[in-house]
Amino acid sequence: MNFKHLLIIGFAIAIISIGFVSAADDDVSILSALDITPFSKDTTVTIDGIDFNVPKGYGEQEDIRKENDTLSVGNMEVTLSNYQYLNEDGDLLNLQVIFAKDKNFTTESLNPDEDGFAKKTINDTEGFYSESDGVATFLYAQDGKSVQITGNADILSKVIYFFFFFF
Repeated sequence: MNFKHLLIIGFAIAIISIGFVSAADDDVSILSALDITPFSKDTTVTIDGIDFNVPKGYGEQEDIRKENDTLSVGNMEVTLSNYQYLNEDGDLLNLQVIFAKDKNFTTESLNPDEDGFAKKTINDTEGFYSESDGVATFLYAQDGKSVQITGNADILSKVIYFFFFFF
């Protein structure tokens, strides 16, 4: 399987949703215009068995959620779940989990050969990090799944749980 295809899928979904945000009227609250209710406190969201912390003030764009969509990437069939959240400032948080039936993803197997990705550890989670214009992507493996978080660089460490929360 070519890992570039998985990255392209993730980035394409994120770019499409950013278009929705930029189309919102500046005189109307972004969340109100999109009928999104923000969380009143930090909230645990579980996607395909992976827990994320969605910070207070973000709300889900439920109408563009992808949940367990099956796609063919090369000769491999993968299942993709993609959730997107916005806050009042229009900041996007994209959470994506990919599972392949016959593949157990590990950090080593995710090694993106895309320019700009570097090894990084966030909250005891090893993965690959890329940042451009304040928007960061962190890619890692957990429970045999590929996990990708995209959002403002300062929010990523708030989304990824420390491993000691699982015990």
